Amino acid sequence: MNVSAGIITNTPDIDRLAKNIEAILPQVSKLLIVDNASTNIDQLQKTFSDKKIDWILNNTNKGVSGALNQLIEHAEKLDYEWIITLDDDSVCSDNMVAELLTATSHYDSIAVVSPRTLDRDVPEINTKHNEPRPDTEEIDMCITAGSLTNIKAINVTGGFNERLFIDHVDHDMCLRLRRKGYKIIKVNTAVIYQEFGKETVRRKFLWKTYTQRGYSPLRVYYQTRNFIYMLRKYGKEFRARPSYYYIQLIFAFFARFLYEPRRISRLKAFVRGYSAGLFMELEKK
Repeated sequence: MNVSAGIITNTPDIDRLAKNIEAILPQVSKLLIVDNASTNIDQLQKTFSDKKIDWILNNTNKGVSGALNQLIEHAEKLDYEWIITLDDDSVCSDNMVAELLTATSHYDSIAVVSPRTLDRDVPEINTKHNEPRPDTEEIDMCITAGSLTNIKAINVTGGFNERLFIDHVDHDMCLRLRRKGYKIIKVNTAVIYQEFGKETVRRKFLWKTYTQRGYSPLRVYYQTRNFIYMLRKYGKEFRARPSYYYIQLIFAFFARFLYEPRRISRLKAFVRGYSAGLFMELEKK
C-alpha cells in the first residue's frame, strides 16, 4: 500500500526537523510539508530538497487545523488513500508505518491508526506505558502526531475544524469520526517520540504531581479555550465527568502557575481562553 506522510512546520528547529524527516522518509513514498509562514523558509527548502518531498507554502499561519486540511487535500490529489500526519518535532521509530499498516487488515471502518506516544523530554512519564497492553486496541481519541489517517473518512466529516486552530483539533476529529461509525485504533508495538512543550519539568502540588510544560501564553489561550469548547460540545464523550473538569482545569492551572515563568501573561491568557471557551458558538451536531 502506498502511504504518504505530512509534516506541518512553523519556523522549526532545523536539526530536529532533520531527524524527523530522516526517520519517516524511507517509510513512505511521498512526504508533504505544509509550512505556516516560517521565517526560515528559504533555509528549510534548501536543506530539505529531496525529490520525494512536496512543499506547500502559506503566507500566513493557518494553524494546525488549516494545514491538516491542506495535507489531506494534496494527498488526495496525488491518489493516496492514507497519510501519516506528523508534528515538526516528532520522530517515529524505524518500523512505525509498517506496524500501523498491519492494523488496517484486522479491523473494519478504520479512520485513524495511532502509535504509542512517548515523551522524550520527561522519560519517567513513559513508565506507565510499560504496563502490559494488547498489540492493538480500539480507543476513543488520539493525537495526530504519528497517526495513519484515512483520507476518505476525514472528508466524510467535512475536514478538520479550523476554528480550533491548534489544540484539541485531533480530539474533535476523532469524536466526529466515531459519531460517523468509524474506529480509532492504537497499535502499541508502533512508537513515536514527541515533544510536548519546552521547559518541561515535574512539580508536586499538595498530593498530586503535575507536568509543567512551559507553553507560551498564546498556546495557553488555545489550550484553555478549546478544552472548555470540547467539554461543552461533547460532554461525557470527551470527559467522563464534564462538570468536574471545569473546576479541575482551574486547579491544575494554578498548581502550575506557582512555578511558571511569565506568570502574568500566562494568567491573562488562561482567563481570556476560559471566558472565550464558555461563549464560543457550538456547531450543530
